[in-house]
Amino acid sequence: MKTATITDFRQKMKEHLDEIQQDQDILVLTGPKKKDFVILTLETFNAMEETAHLLSTSANTKRLMESIAQDRAGKTTIRELNFDGAKPNVASRKRVAKAKSK
Repeated sequence: MKTATITDFRQKMKEHLDEIQQDQDILVLTGPKKKDFVILTLETFNAMEETAHLLSTSANTKRLMESIAQDRAGKTTIRELNFDGAKPNVASRKRVAKAKSK
């Protein structure tokens, strides 16, 4: 997380915005009378919102942690999304990895 004063941000706005975009970082602007602001890319904001949603309930958090553990153990299933009514193609992670390496 980077910081800058509002005055510095005004003077170097393009440079600050380019740096935030390139680094996918957050910039905290400090202002007078404790009026501080946060500047971030829309991508970073959306990621934060998604994380907040995923962790918003204990049930969601539990499912997420179980999924992460399964992924780390290599026990995940990959499903192709298909919106035309056909059954999804289901493949284990190991079979997909083997197919990709051929």
